[in-house]
Amino acid sequence: MVLDSIENAARYLNMGDGIAKALHYIQNNDFSAVQPGRYQLEGDRLVMLVFEFEAVNTDECRLEGHRKYIDLQYWETGSELMGHEILGNQPVLEPYNEKTDCAFYNCIASFSRLLPGMFVIYYPSDLHTANSDPLSKERVKKLVFKILIE
Repeated sequence: MVLDSIENAARYLNMGDGIAKALHYIQNNDFSAVQPGRYQLEGDRLVMLVFEFEAVNTDECRLEGHRKYIDLQYWETGSELMGHEILGNQPVLEPYNEKTDCAFYNCIASFSRLLPGMFVIYYPSDLHTANSDPLSKERVKKLVFKILIE
């Protein structure tokens, strides 16, 4: 897992072509008018999902994990508490679904607050959860780049 500010994106450009493309895309585009939805930037190899929502307070610890895609998530507005944990022997709540590239696990997570201008990179070894922040006063607008592992 990598967590940093987009101002430091240059540090991570050598982590793979897809990660570099997603970081450049963030740095070179204005997302204020981009509507929620799915945007294929390079077919299924690089996809951008745009979400807008109200963060909620939850004590549910339901972490997701992926196998085929790396998640690079960027916060345009609002804040979120992101739960994260390294994949290990956690109890499986929902087995891996090939179509959605997702499995859900129950575990104790560590949390980090993500603010506008910050990003996080989750690899298949990183479980994560979102949509929780009792301190958030504004709607969250978040971009999730799905980067195919090749």
